[in-house]
Amino acid sequence: FDIMIPGAGQGAFSNGCSAQFQGFSTGDFDCDTRYGGCTERSGCDRLPAELQDACRWRYDWYHWLENKGKTNNPYVDFRRVRCPTQLTELSGSVAEDDELFPKVEGAELRL
Repeated sequence: FDIMIPGAGQGAFSNGCSAQFQGFSTGDFDCDTRYGGCTERSGCDRLPAELQDACRWRYDWYHWLENKGKTNNPYVDFRRVRCPTQLTELSGSVAEDDELFPKVEGAELRL
């Protein structure tokens, strides 16, 4: 389970960010560390301004790599649910088997 966070490493897909944000090198988006990304908060300064707050979130809220690295690729519990109406109304798309899964709305979305 991966959460795509600015500055957290681009992995095998390293050409999208530099194509979208002209004037930045591929290494600017992950502190030259493709797998794992920036290891210090200050590395977020290399990213475009509009991505820096999300990068800093890793350190300030998510506590990147604390507790012996357990926040890197976190453990999650998940279950499939019916797609929320907020999304299906925007997209106009509903999975053919959506009715087979429980409907979860509002505060119920939190596990």
